[in-house]
Amino acid sequence: MILELSRGFRHGDEVELTIDKMNERGLGVAFVETVIGPQKMEKRYEVFVRKAIPGDRVRVRIDKTRRKRASATLLEILEPSQLRIDPRCRHFGTREEAGKGCGGCTLQSMRYRHQLAIKERLIKENFQRVGLDPGLVLPLKGMEEPWFYRNKMEFTFGDDAERNFALGLYPSGYKFEILNLQECHLQSEFVSRFVPAMGSFCASVGLEPYHSRRDEGWLRNLTIREGKRTGEVMVELMTSPAQEVQFGDVRVDAEQAARGFMEEAQRLASELGRPITSFYWSQYIAEKGSRTRIEETLLAGAPVLSEEMHLPGSQKLRFEIHPRAFFQPNTLQAEQLYTEVIERAGLLDADNPRRPKTVLDLYCGTGTIGLCLAPYAERVLGIELQPDAVDNARKNATDNQIDNASFFVGDVGKVLASPEFIEARGDAIDLVVVDPPRSGLFDQAIEQILEIAAPTLVYVSCNPKTLADNLVALIKGGYQLEVVQPVDLFPQTYHVENVALLTRQAST
Repeated sequence: MILELSRGFRHGDEVELTIDKMNERGLGVAFVETVIGPQKMEKRYEVFVRKAIPGDRVRVRIDKTRRKRASATLLEILEPSQLRIDPRCRHFGTREEAGKGCGGCTLQSMRYRHQLAIKERLIKENFQRVGLDPGLVLPLKGMEEPWFYRNKMEFTFGDDAERNFALGLYPSGYKFEILNLQECHLQSEFVSRFVPAMGSFCASVGLEPYHSRRDEGWLRNLTIREGKRTGEVMVELMTSPAQEVQFGDVRVDAEQAARGFMEEAQRLASELGRPITSFYWSQYIAEKGSRTRIEETLLAGAPVLSEEMHLPGSQKLRFEIHPRAFFQPNTLQAEQLYTEVIERAGLLDADNPRRPKTVLDLYCGTGTIGLCLAPYAERVLGIELQPDAVDNARKNATDNQIDNASFFVGDVGKVLASPEFIEARGDAIDLVVVDPPRSGLFDQAIEQILEIAAPTLVYVSCNPKTLADNLVALIKGGYQLEVVQPVDLFPQTYHVENVALLTRQAST
């Protein structure tokens, strides 16, 4: 269908569209053919609509335009897509509806099998974009239970759209407004009941949320971690550095208020059958002329949360997680992800003479991947620029009695040339593993990988676009792409992980 317009799209225009596809950010995309003005100038718009899915016939309001692209707000679903189902959560929807618009989920209005199909298609489209064979992408591995999978979530204190007290998540596209959650199906049934109850408690005793624009108030965030394998629970209350706060009818010392919050949290958690094993009160301190810092106070319980990862051959690793430490937010599916790395790298094939012996975990962070590979290799070497992360990796190696993993601090290029690393490396590096951030590998990192020239390279990626771009550069540098296995770590969202196996082509 071609729209005849007197002028191009502008802010505030209302238009009826059919959603053709979904993009890598979970937005519905409509391709709109138009002819404009008396000259009948042809123009094809690409319109992005949040919370719309392929097949929907919708009425939208244009918000922004730039050349042939426009973003729009969903006003009404005129004809629902055959893929559309009723979302499980009451908060899923657009912000224009009261109590809806949560930014935590993007795909909840589709059955899980359709979510997987769309994510797999997006990966293949990115491969086609750069000339790679989409046939190398295997079917996406999903979860048996795509709910209550996260082991960590951060909830924010603030005001809702009516300027009432709220504890929850930001609506999609907003950063100064909080959706007051009454349920959430991403972390656990315990958290789904615990968070609304603690929000009601804070409102009842008059605790004030922090307002950054006025630099007033006290409550900032509530972070909850859970050990999916261990059952442990860590709660962190983040506040401003205010010395006194209103608590009920009186003003009290901030620590007294934090302890009052903790006591209610402990009572409620025990009532819900999930006792809190660690409780931190942390103060976020941002002062002009000084470096922003977080001061943590352990008010009760253990200083860390323990979690386990179960791997092939009945291997188990135990990790101690501090409030600031990174850990994959989906424990059970991270086990599947790392199992894919182990299997694709050939580390389980004991009879294979080409089985990797020396593994290099580049940009290793806290060393999680390297430590998971250590039971299957002769030696693992990790390189990371951040000293704190390396300290964490070394401690986790010691705690798990892993004595064949060594971690080095510094710039990759300098570490690779250091006598200490050369001695630890031995004859050669057989396998390189990389797991970069969403921005992918920078040119220098790709050059370093090509200089190492390991026979096998496993690239773990959370961004299909940057993965495809980086694979092209690695293939030009002499590697061959063998296979890509997608793994869904984040059901109900557009995020997806990939494990790409590459082998080195011999020089001719």
